[in-house]
Amino acid sequence: MSVEIAALLAANGPMTSGSLAAALAAKLNITPAAARKRIERRTLSVRAVNLVLPRGAQFLYLESQYGSPKFWDRLAAALMDGNGAYARAIKALTARGGIVPAMHFSAAAGTSDGQRQISSDEVVKRLVDAELLQMVEMPGVGPCVAFARGDSYLDDRYPAVRARLIAERVLLQSIQEWAAKLGLGSFNSFKLRADRTGTAPLVGAFSWDLSAPSFLGPLADWSSSAKPKPGFLVIDVLMTEVVGVDDVSPFLYKCATLRQFRGMGRCLQFFVANRYSPGALDLIRRAGIVPATPESLFGTDVAKALLELLRTLSQAAEKAVDPVLFSQLFERLGKAEGAAGTLRGALFEFVVAEVVRVLEPPADITLNKIYREGGKDVAEVDVRVIVKNRYIRFIECKGLVPGNLLSDDEVDKWLNKRLPVVLSQTRKNNELSKLDLRFELWVTGELSTEARAMVAVAQERAAGKGYFIEVLYAADIDHLVGLVKDPSLRKVVDQHFLQAPMAFPDAVINPLSKRSIPQGLFGFEEVEPETAVKLPSTSHIAIAAPPTPVSIAGPAPSQALSR
Repeated sequence: MSVEIAALLAANGPMTSGSLAAALAAKLNITPAAARKRIERRTLSVRAVNLVLPRGAQFLYLESQYGSPKFWDRLAAALMDGNGAYARAIKALTARGGIVPAMHFSAAAGTSDGQRQISSDEVVKRLVDAELLQMVEMPGVGPCVAFARGDSYLDDRYPAVRARLIAERVLLQSIQEWAAKLGLGSFNSFKLRADRTGTAPLVGAFSWDLSAPSFLGPLADWSSSAKPKPGFLVIDVLMTEVVGVDDVSPFLYKCATLRQFRGMGRCLQFFVANRYSPGALDLIRRAGIVPATPESLFGTDVAKALLELLRTLSQAAEKAVDPVLFSQLFERLGKAEGAAGTLRGALFEFVVAEVVRVLEPPADITLNKIYREGGKDVAEVDVRVIVKNRYIRFIECKGLVPGNLLSDDEVDKWLNKRLPVVLSQTRKNNELSKLDLRFELWVTGELSTEARAMVAVAQERAAGKGYFIEVLYAADIDHLVGLVKDPSLRKVVDQHFLQAPMAFPDAVINPLSKRSIPQGLFGFEEVEPETAVKLPSTSHIAIAAPPTPVSIAGPAPSQALSR
């Protein structure tokens, strides 16, 4: 009897137990009840997802089908028929390469803590228990929610995910600047995508990538004779090649649900992406949402620079990146006010890799190499250099503003968390363990007395265990760059790291709080931040499959607002 069940699954793909029972009954000319009994007595070759669907249904599949595109599509469809929170979680992860920082998950998946809603933590817990998702630690990113497809899946996708997060951060900083200058939000009340607990941009019970209270005439409630009640500006971004219907469905759900609550102020809603499929574009416009692009907001040159940034960072682990060309992105992203601070770290890694490439013997140079131990303890080596039959250099890159201190916490993490993981994994490799192991910290700033003491203790410990630790400071880096004898590289290093007229700390890059932009005519200096409200349960949004991608022409910001 299990032969027929396995044959149906092999021919038609994974499906719910109800659909399988109907197909089995039709094929064998038996009653649905008899078909359900046969499914209950199936062999172990037919597996079930550990997640109960409505009316006690199960999602069944063959072991060979697990993790395939059809598996995820069918599972998302089955979950959408029942509880949409699960489907939105899967679609949000799929749209973002299968990995989402835990702090961003609620905004991406459209989950909330409202009444009769499944919270973000509960959605993740149930899908982790069902072995569909896993919680992982990604170096440089932190705790992440990811598809449970193994370490190689995570490591393969990490460069693209990291590149997208950096590009989206630059984009969000630029959007904040643009919106503040236009007065779309209360000047000092903008919040950006959360990087730590308790900092998420909240409007209603939902998280967003950017939010701000707004006193624009069409958004604020002026009925009160006292201070008017603000509306809100909410924005989500997704920097992938093309955004389709499934990709925007969690955002559409958030917007539709928000509007159904009577106590919620009016909201101006934006979604910002590189390109949209016709279906996604149509749904966004019909919902009264602005489908913006970097080009429509900032012009063609900045839009192209963002795409080039995305491609460059994604490919950095596979091929050498010219630091001189990369530094030119700083100039092209001139309207992106936070670009310098956000991109400085990546630029310094490219500089170090180029210096090593020129000065070393022929070597295998890898950027952002990930080491994993036990599935949890992870470490990223910014630049790894292997000189065959001689030595390996594991270089930690810290490109700081001259005179700035590298925090003691960062030094401690390098010495006591990342270094031991890399050392352990390397010594398990029969070939690499025979080479000299050199751990280096390249820093253009300074170390505190306490940090220098930590390094000295670690160096003494390393000497007795057969590996080496070294710190290269600004003067050492300056000397090595001079040996390269490349005027263009010299200019980049001086401009951004050694003399650094452009390398201002993130906290003072054209800060909004200190900008002398004229304020509004009304005295709303003490605007209360957005308050969470309880949202009622709503029906789920029916979404069709995306057609062929199209791009949006680039109107001026005022035209984008009138859509």
